[in-house]
Amino acid sequence: MKLLSFLLLLAFPSVAQSDEIYRLTFSDTTNFSLMNHLGYTRPNNIVILDTTQAWDYTVFWNKFVGGETPEQIESETMTSRHESYDPEYLFRDSLMIKAISAAERKALRKKTLTFEPRRLSLKGPNYRTIPSAQNVKGLYVGTTAPVFSTDGRYAFINLAIYVNDDDPYAAYWVNFGSVTIVYQKQSGGRWKKFKLVNRLIL
Repeated sequence: MKLLSFLLLLAFPSVAQSDEIYRLTFSDTTNFSLMNHLGYTRPNNIVILDTTQAWDYTVFWNKFVGGETPEQIESETMTSRHESYDPEYLFRDSLMIKAISAAERKALRKKTLTFEPRRLSLKGPNYRTIPSAQNVKGLYVGTTAPVFSTDGRYAFINLAIYVNDDDPYAAYWVNFGSVTIVYQKQSGGRWKKFKLVNRLIL
C-alpha cells in the first residue's frame, strides 16, 4: 500500500499535494476559530461546497501582471483593494515579505488567473463535501484549490465562510468571513502551517 501511494505521488505530485493540503486544512479545527464569533459556534462537522472557488488574485499581487482577461480586469478595477489597509492581505508583515519574493508573488497571481472550478470529494472525521448549501443551517465553507509556489516550498489556500441564518433575504450565500492559510514544506517533506489570516466580514 505504501509503495502504491509513493508511485501515485510520483505520477501525480500536484494532485497528491493538493489532497494533503485539504486534509491538513480541514482536519485542524483551530483553522476555523473565526466561526466562534457574533454568537455563532463552530459546528462539530464542517461542511464544504464540492466545487472550488476562484482565487482573489490581489491576495498575491495588487497590480496587473499580464494574462488577465477583460472580465478579470473590469472586475478588479471595480473592486480595487489596497495593500495598506486590507485585513486579508498576506504581505503586510516582514515574515511573509522575507519568505515570498515579489517575483514569486507575481507568479502566484498569474498562476491563479487560469484556475478553473473543479469538483471536490473530501471526507474526514469532522468534515465532508456537499453539493449544495441550500439545506444547511448555520455556517459552511467554500474553498479555493491550493496553489503552490514555483519552488514547491509554500502552499496557499483560501476558505470562504458563509452563513445561512434563515433570513429570507439572505438566502444561503451570505459572507461571514474568510481564512487564508500558508503552509511551508519541511525538510522531511511534511507540510507545516506557516501563516493564517482571519477576516471577519459580517
